[in-house]
Amino acid sequence: MLTAVSGLKCLRPYYTQDSRELFRVLLNATSAAEAALALDVLGERVPEKPLVSACNLREVLRDLPRSPFTMAVDEDTLIRTAGMDKHIAALQKSLPDGIELVVTTAGNLVLDLIVKHRGEKYFVTPIPVVNDFVNPSVVDLIVRDDNLLVSIIDLVECMGLVFNPKFYMSLEDFSMEYAPDTFSGLGSLLEPPYRSVQRNPDAITPDMLERRRP
Repeated sequence: MLTAVSGLKCLRPYYTQDSRELFRVLLNATSAAEAALALDVLGERVPEKPLVSACNLREVLRDLPRSPFTMAVDEDTLIRTAGMDKHIAALQKSLPDGIELVVTTAGNLVLDLIVKHRGEKYFVTPIPVVNDFVNPSVVDLIVRDDNLLVSIIDLVECMGLVFNPKFYMSLEDFSMEYAPDTFSGLGSLLEPPYRSVQRNPDAITPDMLERRRP
C-alpha cells in the first residue's frame, strides 16, 4: 500500500495532457481488455517503472469499497479514529491543498464517500460501477495530490474494512494476472473501429480507447 502511494511521485511526470486519457483507462477502466490495450500504447512512450506504479495504483482504486457499503465500526468510532468532524448528517475532514473528505452515513452504513475541491463535489465511486472504478476527476486529484490517496486509504482502514490490494513487481506480473479477463474481453472490445486493426495492434490509438468510454 505504501509502495502504491510512493509510486505516485514517479508516475506524476508522465501523467500529462497527452497521456492522461490513456492513464485514466489503465488506472480506472473496469474492462481488463481496455486496461491492457492502454498499457500497450503507453509502453511505447513511458518507462516501465511508472507503468508498474500505475498498475499498482489500479489495484488500489479497484479495491476501494463501492457505495453504499457497511463499515465494521460505528459512527462515533469512525469520528474518533479518522479525526473527522460531524456536521448535520455528514462527517468531514479537511486535508492540505483545500481538499475535503466527506462521508455520509446512516448508522454504520456508508451512503457516499465524497471529495470536495475548489467548490466542486465529486462522489468517489459511481453508482453503479460500470465503466470506471472511481470518478475520473477523483483519479486526477489522486495522481496530482500528495495527501488524498493516503487519506482515503486511512479512512477505509478506520472503517474497519479489509483492504489489501494486489501488488506487482513488474508489468509481466500484471499481464499474467489479468490474462484470462483480457482475452475474454477482447471479443467485444475489438469491434469497429477496433476490428480493422486486429492484425496490427500498434495501430490502436488513444482516440479509439476514448470512443469506448461514455
